[in-house]
Parts: sequence; structure tokens; C-alpha cells
Amino acid sequence: MVLLHLLLLHRVGSNNPLGIINNKVINFYPYFYIKDLFAFFSIFFMFLIVVCYYPNLFGHPDNYIIANSMVTPAHIVPEWYFLPFYAILRSVPDKLGGVLAMGGSIILFYFLPLFNCYLIRSTFFKPFYNILY
Repeated sequence: MVLLHLLLLHRVGSNNPLGIINNKVINFYPYFYIKDLFAFFSIFFMFLIVVCYYPNLFGHPDNYIIANSMVTPAHIVPEWYFLPFYAILRSVPDKLGGVLAMGGSIILFYFLPLFNCYLIRSTFFKPFYNILY
């Protein structure tokens, strides 16, 4: 993704989201190239630290209890990345309604670009878009 971003930035150039006319031009190389490489290696280094030294950092302690086939757990806890969907499913009493609400929360993000009726592309000037997002 970083390489694709660099390729598109080099080919198309960066845009002007605030609509402010400015004649100053920043060259792609070395500024954007070095900045993006620094960000990539910083995130990659943090990822390696978590993977190598703290692999169970984001795991819930209830999921590490040894399984016992004779006892049903009091409360089953999903992993952190499923918690929003788990909360939606638990908050709606009807099963079909919960599944529809969960699917609607994902489909909502596909309709957010339709609210882009401004000429200025920055979200700073779009309070309704910020609330929805």
C-alpha cells in the first residue's frame, strides 16, 4: 500500500483539499519520499516489537483460561476487533434485527462519499460528514 501510494503521489501529485490557492510547490523527492519511508519503517518497527515481544498484548484474559468440557463459561468474550459487532448484536433483542444492524453499520461507510456535495474536499468544513464518519 505504501508503494502504491508513492507511485500514485508521484504520477498524479497531491491535491488541494482546502481550496487555498498557493504557488509554492514541494517536490515529491526528497520530501514526500523520505517522510513516507520514515512513517513506514516507524510503524513496521512498532509492529515487530508487538509481534516479537508482546504477542498476547491484545488478547482478553478470559480467552486464556484452560478449556473444561464439563463447565460452560459465564460470559464468552470476543477478541477486541469483534467487540463493536458483538455490542451491536447484544443491544438488539431480535436476531435478524441485530444482523441487519451489524450489516448496516458496515454498509454505512459505502454511502459516506455520497454526502460529498461541496467543492472543498476537506472535512473541516463539513460538520454533517464529520458526525456521520
